[in-house]
Amino acid sequence: MKLTTCLHTFKDTSWPYTSSKEINKIINSLRNKNSSGYDEITTKIIKISKPFIISPMINICNKMLAQGIYPERLKFSLIKPIYKSGAKSSPSNYRPISLLPAFSKIFEKVI
Repeated sequence: MKLTTCLHTFKDTSWPYTSSKEINKIINSLRNKNSSGYDEITTKIIKISKPFIISPMINICNKMLAQGIYPERLKFSLIKPIYKSGAKSSPSNYRPISLLPAFSKIFEKVI
């Protein structure tokens, strides 16, 4: 089965640009977690590196809003099975969780 990507742009919408104050507030609101998406970057790492990444984040967010395109790589998630109860050998006793990259959470909150 071949997966195709459907790319929709929304150039007709006008979004207000984001600012360092908004990005700073969003990063501070993230919960400190050790879990990460496929990129292996946790929210703790983002909070520690905030002074160094805030300017590029503003640029990326504003470009994304201006072009109306959400980056494809930020749509990928890491699916992990979490054990519920019962026999551990039975697949029905697990539930899937999706681990998104922490950066996608920031971009989603900007939008």
